[in-house]
Amino acid sequence: MLHPDFSELIRLGTKSQHLRFNSQRKTMTTGAGDHKSPFRGQGLEFYEVRKYQPGDDVRNIDWRVTARMNQPFMKVFTEERERTVLLCVDANAGMRFGTRGTFKSIQAARATALLGSMAQAANDRVGGLVFGDIPDGLKFYEPARSRRPLWKVLKTLSNKPPEKTGKPFAMEDALAMLERVAPTGSLVFIVSDFLGIKDTLEKNMAALRRRCDVILICISDPADRELPPMEPVWFTSPGGIKVLAGTDNKKGRETYAKQWHENRDKLESVAKRQRAHIIDLQTASDVYREIVKGLKLAGIRRSRR
Repeated sequence: MLHPDFSELIRLGTKSQHLRFNSQRKTMTTGAGDHKSPFRGQGLEFYEVRKYQPGDDVRNIDWRVTARMNQPFMKVFTEERERTVLLCVDANAGMRFGTRGTFKSIQAARATALLGSMAQAANDRVGGLVFGDIPDGLKFYEPARSRRPLWKVLKTLSNKPPEKTGKPFAMEDALAMLERVAPTGSLVFIVSDFLGIKDTLEKNMAALRRRCDVILICISDPADRELPPMEPVWFTSPGGIKVLAGTDNKKGRETYAKQWHENRDKLESVAKRQRAHIIDLQTASDVYREIVKGLKLAGIRRSRR
């Protein structure tokens, strides 16, 4: 399979229907949902008892505490609000690569299907942003509680890629767009191989992290970090330029590996400073298992319905 199959992604999504996850950041939306909000009022979950204040609804008086303390006390509830989950997916030509299992683009689409379906099972609003080799380079799908935005994201990822590729669409530009449209309190998943990140990545991620939780789904193939020795073969650059190159030079392979480790160190440093957890996903990995394990390590609480 050279590119994601839409039908397979829909079937895969049903595997996570019995799971749900909760972001550690409280939501700020006004719609009813399954997640705790920082707002206090009449809701579904008891929060605390406090002294009566002028204007309080007398129907919420806790009569037992009032009788014991000889002054009126009120029951306060935590309102439950819906949350927005945004799936930001890299669809650049560099993602269409893999030497083990499958292509990075296919693993990215599978992870997106699982995360989106898991969010829907939790009654979250799901939206997406796809950037790369697509019309206009970037497409944003408004979050909604229906399946339509997720299906549009998956359909975009499943479309046959163009024969000729242009200049890669920068992740930093996609994050700048995401920062403008993401509602406060959103849970944002960024799915990419994160190769060749720029120094401006941290600035864009910091702006996003001020209002949202961010999880990085890092897709990789063994050949991303270590090339095996082989005879010269033809490579095509993201700009469509073909180059004949061999990897039988030991020094060249060492330089290649060094660049990968430097890029990875930069990504980990940015993620640590911005408190954005990284979930690693290999091209030959079981997507479901790695995503569930990664969410647990990230502190995203998981429960079965």
